[in-house]
Amino acid sequence: MSKSFNSIEEAFAWYLENIYKNLPPDEKKGELVMAWRNFTHKQGISQKRMISILKRFGFDVNISVTYKK
Repeated sequence: MSKSFNSIEEAFAWYLENIYKNLPPDEKKGELVMAWRNFTHKQGISQKRMISILKRFGFDVNISVTYKK
């Protein structure tokens, strides 16, 4: 299955809803639970941290920035 996202935040929200919540409890520890809490409660999580977690779970992350004058 292939799925594209418009932002890191959108991809991370999808990851939390579709992958994280289905992980066994022993995997929802440490960094992952802190990332879930920070994102869900809008306490702040860096894009670098989200990208690191997404890559760990098989996401291919490419960032594209376009300026059109």
